[in-house]
Amino acid sequence: MLQLWRWLVMAAGSILLLNPCWAESNYLASNAAGASVSARLDFSIVIPSVLYLRIGTGNAIGAANNSTVNGMAFNVPANIIGNGTDVAATAGSGDLGTGAVTVRVFSNVGGSVSLNSAVTGALGDGAGHSIAWSEITVTEAALASGTTGFTNAAITHPAFNTGAGGGNGTATTLTATSGMVRREGQWTYTYSNTNVVPAGTYGGTPARNGRITYTAAQL
Repeated sequence: MLQLWRWLVMAAGSILLLNPCWAESNYLASNAAGASVSARLDFSIVIPSVLYLRIGTGNAIGAANNSTVNGMAFNVPANIIGNGTDVAATAGSGDLGTGAVTVRVFSNVGGSVSLNSAVTGALGDGAGHSIAWSEITVTEAALASGTTGFTNAAITHPAFNTGAGGGNGTATTLTATSGMVRREGQWTYTYSNTNVVPAGTYGGTPARNGRITYTAAQL
C-alpha cells in the first residue's frame, strides 16, 4: 500500500510538470477547412495623474522638480527716473533673458486649471519706502519655438493683487480639451517707471516682498 501511495504521488507530480498553467489555451482535434480556436489576453495600462507648472527655468514633465527661482532685475537710468519711460529687465533676467520667462502648464486630470499669482505686499527697500506691483507690467506672447502636443500661444497673466497686504491676484482659467490642459507661452516683465522714489533696491528678497508665487490649481 505504501509503494502504491508513493507511485500515485510521483504520477501526480509528473502530470503537473507536463501541464503548466497558461493564460488561456484551447485545443481542437480537427483539420477541417474553417476550423479555428482562440485564446485571449487582458491588457491594462495605468496613466498617472499629473499637474505640472513651469515659470522660468524647469525640467521636463515627470522629471525631478526644479528648485531654481529666476531673478528679475531692473536698473533705472539716472536720467529717466520716474518719467514714465518703460525699463526693460537686465539681460540675465528670466530663463529667456531680458525679463522673459517660459510659462508651461500640463494637466491630464480631466478638468480645467486655474492659474494665479500671489504677492506679499508692495516691493520695499527696507527703509520704509515702496513700489507698488502696479508698476510691473507683463506682456504675454507665444514662445519662439513651441513644444509638440502643446498649444503655443499667449497666456493671460493673472493680475497682481496691488493691495497693501498683497495676496492672491486675479486668476486665469486654462480650459481643458478632451480632459487635458497643454498650454505654453512666455511672459515678459517691464518696470513702468511712473513714480519718483528714493534711491535704493526695492524687493530682491522675499523679506522685501520681492517674490511672486504662481500656483496652478485643478478645477
